[in-house]
Amino acid sequence: MNPSNPIRLSVVIPAYNECNRLPQTLREIRPWLDSQGYAYEVLVSDDGSKDRTAEIVDEEARGWKELRCLRWTHEGKGSTVRRGCLAAAGDFVLIMDADHPTPIDTLDFMLPLMKDHDLVVGVRAFSGEEGSSGRGRRIIGLLQQLFAHLIVFRKSVADSQCGFKLFSQDCVKKIFSRSRVKGGMYDVEIFCISHRLNLRIYSKPVRWVNKEGSTINIVKCMILDPFSLFYIRLNDLMHRYD
Repeated sequence: MNPSNPIRLSVVIPAYNECNRLPQTLREIRPWLDSQGYAYEVLVSDDGSKDRTAEIVDEEARGWKELRCLRWTHEGKGSTVRRGCLAAAGDFVLIMDADHPTPIDTLDFMLPLMKDHDLVVGVRAFSGEEGSSGRGRRIIGLLQQLFAHLIVFRKSVADSQCGFKLFSQDCVKKIFSRSRVKGGMYDVEIFCISHRLNLRIYSKPVRWVNKEGSTINIVKCMILDPFSLFYIRLNDLMHRYD
């Protein structure tokens, strides 16, 4: 990073086999980012995709110097998010999903809130046609939210699973230097660590449009996620997040 031109915003996009949806997302977010007048970077954190996700990002990056692909071995979304965020150089770090369900210009309302908070997290207000896969994801999300409150959370959380979260750089270091979950329950762990460290959290309602083509395995989530929640709770009880 050039000290004379510090990066204000890092956008971290975790991706696994997203060659079909990611190109459209990159085309949608670039005009807004280019219009902001400050330095930024877009980091696609690739979780060992088996398709052309990484190659597509590299092709786009030839004409977009702020874009780059971080390649990792396949471990899971939590691991990919953690490594992508720790590699980010921006004063503020946004995590967003590869299908762009929440418009990037939502940051117009979130960035000012960072003056008094360590992280601003999206709370999904669903809109648009969901389809059967969207309804399935919502049901799983509600169950995850219920079990997370029963097993893990110290405080009430409106929506732990929204994939649109904004952190200060200091907050990124505090959370992701401690996080351990490699899979999909990394969102729950973010709140668990934030509560333990008494970080200042602001929950912001955001527009959310479900997109078809998700690579989430619902059956696998139903089987493995409860174990991840107990793992987070155990880490918390053993003071591993201190």
